Amino acid sequence: MKAPMATSKVMGMELDLTTPEGRKQQGALILQAIKEAGLSVEQVAKDIGCSRALLYQYIAGTTLAQPDKLTLIAKRTGKPLAFFFGVDLTTSKAPTGEPQERPTAELLQVPSGDWERRLQERLEGLFALAQAQASPPDWRAAVATYEQALLLARELNDQHKEATILFRLGNLRLLMGDLEGALEVLHRAHRLFEQDGNLPYALACRQSIGRALLLLGRPEEARKQFLVAWQQGNWHNRWEAAVALAAVAEWMGDFQLAMQHLDEAEELAESAPSERDREIVHLFVAANRANVYYACGDFAEAEKLAMAALRIAERLGDRDQQLEALLTIAACQRFQGKWLKAYETAMRVRELASFSGDQEREVIVETLLAHTLAVSGDFAGAKQWAKSALTKALRLRSRRAELWAHKALAETYLREEDAEDALYHAQAAVELAEAMHCPLELAHTLCLLAWFDLQLGQLASAARRANQAFSLADDRGMRHIAAFAAWLLAQIAHEQSDQDATEWLSRAETLAHEVGDADLLSRCLALKGAWLLDSDPKGAEQALTEFHRLLENWRQEWREAGHEDSWLEDPLRFRTYLALANLIARQKGLGNAQEFVDSLGWLPLSEAWKQNQLLR
Repeated sequence: MKAPMATSKVMGMELDLTTPEGRKQQGALILQAIKEAGLSVEQVAKDIGCSRALLYQYIAGTTLAQPDKLTLIAKRTGKPLAFFFGVDLTTSKAPTGEPQERPTAELLQVPSGDWERRLQERLEGLFALAQAQASPPDWRAAVATYEQALLLARELNDQHKEATILFRLGNLRLLMGDLEGALEVLHRAHRLFEQDGNLPYALACRQSIGRALLLLGRPEEARKQFLVAWQQGNWHNRWEAAVALAAVAEWMGDFQLAMQHLDEAEELAESAPSERDREIVHLFVAANRANVYYACGDFAEAEKLAMAALRIAERLGDRDQQLEALLTIAACQRFQGKWLKAYETAMRVRELASFSGDQEREVIVETLLAHTLAVSGDFAGAKQWAKSALTKALRLRSRRAELWAHKALAETYLREEDAEDALYHAQAAVELAEAMHCPLELAHTLCLLAWFDLQLGQLASAARRANQAFSLADDRGMRHIAAFAAWLLAQIAHEQSDQDATEWLSRAETLAHEVGDADLLSRCLALKGAWLLDSDPKGAEQALTEFHRLLENWRQEWREAGHEDSWLEDPLRFRTYLALANLIARQKGLGNAQEFVDSLGWLPLSEAWKQNQLLR
């Protein structure tokens, strides 16, 4: 948890952003940065996506510059974020290359008493700079500054300061997605804190080590770290451990246990030492409850909880948890068919994560963008995002991010009905899910492999994998995955002329309704309509009309926002519209069917319809 900075020195002045004078001083720094970059206020306002009037308000100090806008201003003007918080960068610059092995020659030539004092002053200055860089975030610069401070702490033989720097450095690396690097540094910090007899910080190290282990797909090792903190810790250690144990339980598919741990954390909130501490506990409990509901497929409730977490995070000024909440919200919106909101929220998260150096969240949100574009039929755009995510995930060595990137690519190829290109990514995803001991991910990836088998007509293998996925998901209450598996089993049974096909499709449709999975519901309606065309034209009409209503609403919203309409690039939708046109031709004549096809405004569909008529 980050301590708020009340004041910092600005060229010999005190910058206090809680006062009008402090905000005016920050405004002067913004204007100075714009002028020194040779830019105009109008140009910067346009480049960072705000009005000229708002930027003038920042400069005048009448409005406090928001962190995301300040980050953009820093990026555009080429200034470090610390500049806008008044840190004098002329004497405490972050290193551009490797940190020096020893202090500067100038420091070594002064008497020993002065030498220690000046080292200590420089160390404190670097600490202040790193704090300014870390909140609001400029994590890469903060890492470089802490690495420089680490050398000074060792030179002073200050073990406590060295351990503190390592702890902060490890957490920064954790935030940036460098999980292996974070583990190495945090283990060193833990050893030093234990040697120093500092139990609270030693336990805090265990919490961070556990988070890194969990993200690396090693939940049992993570759980051991959190249990020590729960059993031995003070109030802060215990509530954090309770939330962390809930995350492990959720990861391993034990959602009831996850909720029990969150209840324990909420009980501890009642004995919080301050109102702010109580708010922080409520923030993390809400965010983690949202994750549990999401894992169970209750996307509406998950979104409500994530919105509640976002409001608390905004009140507390917790940038990291704001991003986490927005990411959950975007994921929930995607499942519920709020495609435009999901896309816009995800793009906002990516922009903020990119500027703050949060590399793993940047990768995760790119996979979400890929999924969203794949649903919209923009397969080229989806593959571009997913490949970008996979490249970054491999560089970060983040197994979770790599898994999600492979899933995004596999699903995109399968929606496009390019099974051969999907196979590698689906297999890689299954292997990662198995290694990470995450039932939800395993069930989902098994569905992707079953989908691959189905497209190639390998029905026995498809049935085995889809049944395994359904059992795994149904046993643990992961209803959206169970719905996906049931949809696959319905098609497999239909291909085998099995009477269970209708029952599986009904089950998939019911589950899709319950969880609010809009895209899967539309796919259930598409299958239902196609299967009923001959036996129950009235039922087919009802299913296909509802399918059409959903698709038209999505297409219209997408077009009105200025996006390219590629929804009918999806082969299943294309075939479904041809089926609906044939049904209209039977019921109302060829003229009405032609009028319907023309109204869809999709030339390839019109050409396919005309070709079908020529062949009759």
